[in-house]
Amino acid sequence: MRAEAFIGGYAALMAELPEARSVPVVRTDFTDDAAWEGIKEKIAEPTEDGFGADVDFVEDHALTGLDEAAIVAIYPRRYPHDYRHPVVFVVDHIAMSMPEHPVLVVNLNAGVDTPPFRAVPQQVQSIQNNLSLANMDYAEFATSAEPDGVFRGF
Repeated sequence: MRAEAFIGGYAALMAELPEARSVPVVRTDFTDDAAWEGIKEKIAEPTEDGFGADVDFVEDHALTGLDEAAIVAIYPRRYPHDYRHPVVFVVDHIAMSMPEHPVLVVNLNAGVDTPPFRAVPQQVQSIQNNLSLANMDYAEFATSAEPDGVFRGF
């Protein structure tokens, strides 16, 4: 579902997160099916300790062509009031085209102004598990991203 809202005097598209039992990984770039499948495999691959990411893979053609800032602006920060999950992972053009496939991690926490960051697919499990269990908070991951803005682990 989409709705328009006025942000800073401009009409902006607002997106509702897909109904998902697990944290959504939303595909917004449809240029490379093989890259998408590879990213999904890396995210779904269990860690050495046997932990897996509890995510649902979703394709959203309505977000095709949007840049990072537009994607972030589309998802209002309404967790825990209206969302089941504190983040959404986005596989956009940057994730699809860069060799490490860094997915965009968007903060959905109401009242928390920590900006988005990127994470290699192998770290999605750690982020998702720790945020869902409240072992860590979003800012701990965001501030641990490397200077290029990508979280590759602690």
